[in-house]
Formats: sequence, structure tokens, C-alpha cells
Amino acid sequence: MDLMKKLSSLQEISKAQLSKILCINPNRKHLILEPRLIRPLERVCGVQWLKSFGVDKIFKLEATTPNFATNAVFYMIYSEIKTFKRVIDQIRSQVDIENPTKNKFHVIVVPRAICIFEEELEQLGLLYTVINLHSFQWMPVHLDVGVLSLELPDVFGSLYIHQNATNLPTLSKILWQLCFVVGKSKFILALGQYSVAILQQYEQLCDDRGETDKIDCDFGAVIVIDRNVDYTSALLTPGTYSALLNEVYTCRAGICENKEEITETLDEKCNPVTSKRVVSFSLDSVQDSVYADIKNRYFTEVTSVLSHLTKQLKSETVSSKEMALDEIKHYVQTKLQATKTRKKFITNHLLAAESIINILGHRYENQKHVEMNIMKDTDKTGSLSFLDELLVTENNEYVTLRLFCLLAITQKLSESEVKNFWHKYLQQFGFEKGFGFFNLVKAGIITEPVQGSGTLNLQNKIKLPKFTSSDFYVNTKNLKQVPADPDKVNLKYPTCASYVYGGAYIPLITQVAGMILNSIPVEDIRSKLEPLGALSVRNDKGYPLQTRSVLIYVVGGVTYAEIAACNLLETLTGARICILSDQVVTGNDLSGKK
Repeated sequence: MDLMKKLSSLQEISKAQLSKILCINPNRKHLILEPRLIRPLERVCGVQWLKSFGVDKIFKLEATTPNFATNAVFYMIYSEIKTFKRVIDQIRSQVDIENPTKNKFHVIVVPRAICIFEEELEQLGLLYTVINLHSFQWMPVHLDVGVLSLELPDVFGSLYIHQNATNLPTLSKILWQLCFVVGKSKFILALGQYSVAILQQYEQLCDDRGETDKIDCDFGAVIVIDRNVDYTSALLTPGTYSALLNEVYTCRAGICENKEEITETLDEKCNPVTSKRVVSFSLDSVQDSVYADIKNRYFTEVTSVLSHLTKQLKSETVSSKEMALDEIKHYVQTKLQATKTRKKFITNHLLAAESIINILGHRYENQKHVEMNIMKDTDKTGSLSFLDELLVTENNEYVTLRLFCLLAITQKLSESEVKNFWHKYLQQFGFEKGFGFFNLVKAGIITEPVQGSGTLNLQNKIKLPKFTSSDFYVNTKNLKQVPADPDKVNLKYPTCASYVYGGAYIPLITQVAGMILNSIPVEDIRSKLEPLGALSVRNDKGYPLQTRSVLIYVVGGVTYAEIAACNLLETLTGARICILSDQVVTGNDLSGKK
């Protein structure tokens, strides 16, 4: 079976797992979904499928509880204590503790129920007598050709900010389960603290619970890499259409949707609010041929492509008016529906492109220029001046914070520079944002205050940054991530993966995949990657690769810009590259994570 068909069929395994839970109660049932789960679940199974397993009605989890009468009730939530307690309170308000109905209330936790959930139910005397607890982790959702997502929203925050490793067993188990579908790769590279831990847990699962009996693997290599090893790829402003869509619309589960435009013209600071146009479409190349054509194009080329497609539609409409009766009949039977669908696709993308221009266009070129200077390690004073300008002109808190984070991990910021920015930032966006400083410290993005300081006292002496100027630029030079002459990078017909950032930077995952596909000696790869963090390589006589295909597993979120860069590498090398992550993210998801 073709690899893409295998990946597309992963949802059938997920359905089988969910059906076992739903069939525990064969009667008619209600399903109450946490709102964040609605889109991912739609990608796993449809409403008709749920109805075939007895789901009568589907509700969104809200403050008020519907009247469920005698029907069985299945809640589905993410593994979050606050949401879990809310569900328990709703159930307790409906149940007769003295005479509970058995097998009525079920709570399905994605990806798994943690031990504190069971302890809470045991203390309340509800476990199994009133409430049945289930764990459910769907297989990776196939969002687009070669793009897989676990749709787990809290992995980055729990791992890199709170240093909570609760998700690691789930992440390693997914890799183990995937091997039963595509086979076990003979060459695996893990880069970063958590990626190395996932690889170790994956190998333990293989020893304890068995391995696949598939002799061949569809992937010649598997690369597991931590998000914090390459923050730069997420923080830089992207240039490709799919990445900019995610910046403006915040797509989730591969769906770009905005149901209504904002009617206000000014925000609370009397700054103009630019509305986003109403759109609704899937970021899936198979379903949307227009998206397939433009998703990885640099944005300046997208509008001209859409304009050309619009002209084609107009000419087709004109020619249909001149058809004879038999020709019109044939046209209606064979082409009309396809034309209507294509028109809908083009309209959606035109509206989305218009929103991108309206929201980002006023600062895009200036910001790209500053980011280019940062990557070239020039004009630090100009970058800081632009940062100050953004603080007073932009009403988006993430815009300035991302640029500040980019400066912090690349160029050495002094104590006064950090203090001045953070003081201005809190004045602009509110002192309740003060927690953000400590989160950025925990994530390793900015420097850490001296130990023993109980308050946010930036006048204290600070330690040397985790990423000093010399470290970052030495590493990017060794890995050839910054082109010598960015102005010569062809954005229209790219041959360098840095085009996704306008020629400023090549994502790390692309360079690592490129070294493996080009059969660079393993020791050379080690020497280049060891300065970036913990590294582990497993080579069971699988290198150089016997199959020119690579699975890249990014722990903590991947961006559409990185995906586009890997798609270009595919084209240039003739290889097959698939991307797997817990979620498709933007720099906003990292710099502003609570």
C-alpha cells in the first residue's frame, strides 16, 4: 500500500479504539465535547459514524447542563484538571448518590486519564460506581499530504515551561504504535532532552510489549527533535501562504475558519482594528486543488496566481454562454459542479489573502528587514529601536514579544535592555502579563535572574544567557542555516529552503534531514548537532539510507514554514519527507504561552 494511503487510513485505527469505548453502553447516548476537541474529532470521525454507534445528540461543554433524562452520557475532554473538575461537578449535580444509575456516566480523557483523576473520583466515592473513566489517544491525524498531527494543545507548555513530563509516555507510545503501520526504522536520530527520553521510552516499549513483524519500513530514517532546539524557526515571520494563514487565522486541526467579521473599528487604545474576512476551508491539498498550488508559494506570488485563476474562471463563464444546447447539457453534467467548487476555493483564498495583506501588510517589509539584520548579526541598535516602535504602534501583544524573544536567543541582550523592554511591555499591555517573564526564563528563551530573588527584580545581576551571541551564530554557521547572500535567494522559483523566511534562515529540521538524505557521515552529523543539546543516534545497519524517506517528529509543535521548507527539500532531493508533531503552531503559541 502507498505510504500516503497508510497515513490516511490511520483514522480507522482511531475509530476502532473509540468504538470500543462507546460500545461499553449499547443504549442511546449523548456526547458532550470540550470545545477544543470538536475540530480534531471531526478529522477522526464524522457525525454519521458517531450516530452509528448510538450517539443520539452532541453537545458542547458549557456552564449549564442539558437534561439528559435516561440516556447514557459520554463526556470527552483534554487531560486538564480544571476541565475535569468542572465535568465532575456537572455529573454530581444530576446523579442520585444514594441510588446511582450504573453505566450511565462516562468521561473520555484525551490523550489519557492521569492518576490524579482517579484519586479525585475515589475520594468522592464516584469511581466506577457512578463515573467510568477512559483514556483515548487517537492515532496521528492526517492533515495534509505528509503532515500528521496529534492535536494535543498543551505539550509545549507542559514540557518546556512547566518541565512536566506527563505527556512523554503518550508521545513515545504514538511512535511505537506507528511502527506497526509503517514498520520500524533502522536509523533513528533524537535531538534534545525530551526527544532522547522519548526514544528511550520507545525502545523500552519495543522490549516490553513487542515489535512489529514488518520486515521493511516505509521510512529509512526517523528524526525526533525538541522544539526548543530551534526556537528561531517559530519566531521568525514566515513568508509562505500556509504559514501566514496560520498567523492571521490561527488554524486548528487543519481548518481555517472565521465565521464573522469584527465590526468595531477601534480597540481600547483607540488603535484601528483590522477585520478578518469570513472564510472556511480545509488546509488539505487533496480536497482543495487551489490550496495545493499556492500553499508553499511565497506570498507575493500567491495573489498573481489567484488573479490568473480568476481570469480563467471568467473566460470559462463567457465560453459557456456561447454553447449550443447539447454542449450546455454536457457541461452541466460533467464540469459545472467542479467549476462551482473551484470558484468557492478561489473566493476563500482571495478573501484570506486580502486579510493577510490588511493585517500584516503595514509592517511586514520593515519587520522582515529587521529580522534579516538579526540573522546576519548586524544593526542591533536599529533592531531595538524598531522593537520600541512596535511597542507603541502595534496593539498586538505577540508582535513585540516574538521579536524580543528572537533578539534574546540570537544577540546578547544586556541587563538594562531586558529591563527597559519588559517595563515598557507591561505598561503597554498590563502588569498581569508579568508571569510571561518567568515563562520565558523557564523555556530558556531569556536570561535567568540571580537565585534567591523572590520577585521580578531585573536590576539584579543576571547569568550568562543560555544562547549567547557567539553560540547561536557559530552553530548556524556550522549548519549553514543563514545564506551568505539572502538577496540572491529566488522567492518565485526557490532552490534554497530559506525562501520560507524571505532568505533569512533555513529551519534546523530541514538541514538535519538534508544531511541524512545526502549520506553525510554519522560522526560529522554528531559533531554539528551535539552543541545544540542532548543527542542520541540508533543505527541498525540502516545508514546510508536504504529507503529515501524520512519521518520528522517535532516535539512541542511544528510550523507551516518548516513544513514548506521540507516540501522543497523533497522536491530537490526526490525523497519523501513526512512531518509529525503534537500541533501545528506559530511563534505566538510559544512566546505567549501561559
